Amino acid sequence: MTGVLKHQGSHMSDRDDCNGNSGGIIGAIISIFILAAIWPYLLAILGIYIAYLVVLAILEWIAHNPLLVVLILLGVFSIYAIFRYRLISKAWKWMVAQLKPRAVEVDLYQNEMASEALDLVRRKFVPSTNLYCYWCTKKLGINAFELNGKYYCQSCNEKLLTNSMDRS
Repeated sequence: MTGVLKHQGSHMSDRDDCNGNSGGIIGAIISIFILAAIWPYLLAILGIYIAYLVVLAILEWIAHNPLLVVLILLGVFSIYAIFRYRLISKAWKWMVAQLKPRAVEVDLYQNEMASEALDLVRRKFVPSTNLYCYWCTKKLGINAFELNGKYYCQSCNEKLLTNSMDRS
């Protein structure tokens, strides 16, 4: 009986090799090509699964820490606004403007100017560029006004007109 089993066992192994063989070297090459063809898809599926697990972990953390999430979002928005709208430079310019001394306008000849200001409305054109304003000593250009031999720039003329209108 033992001899029969040995003989049958050797026949089984021969039959197993024939039936269970996947094709030898050709089968291995085909398997490698199939694996090479589907490998990127397997990696993509694995990446999607990992991203899904990461999103679930992030959402769970957000559910446990809503106040911290709001503070982080406000911080990110603040940093974005600071750099997007250049708030640092604008705040600095505003601070410097507040600290600069301002010139105080003193009207020494209010009574004399009120009567003369009405004549400035009927001005004559002064075409010279070598003249300077009587009040602010700005170089006069096209918009020059003359009154009693004195020349005024347009901004001083407007000031004189507003002063004369306030008195009337």
